[in-house]
Amino acid sequence: MDTFPYADWTEALEANGAIFTWADNESAIFVLTGLGIAAFVLSFIHLIRTEDRNLKHAASRLAARDTSMGGE
Repeated sequence: MDTFPYADWTEALEANGAIFTWADNESAIFVLTGLGIAAFVLSFIHLIRTEDRNLKHAASRLAARDTSMGGE
């Protein structure tokens, strides 16, 4: 059952306008996509650095504990 009242999306956009203000602006879509990719890459780098710092801290605590217990 087809309940879409228009023949295609072009007709629906002409009748109702775009949902997003940047829908007809291709350069804005590229800017938003670029910002999203940049945010992902930066958050991934932050995650890797944080995990590395936590791992080094845990390793140094473990090494200090082994040294104090007489291990190598």
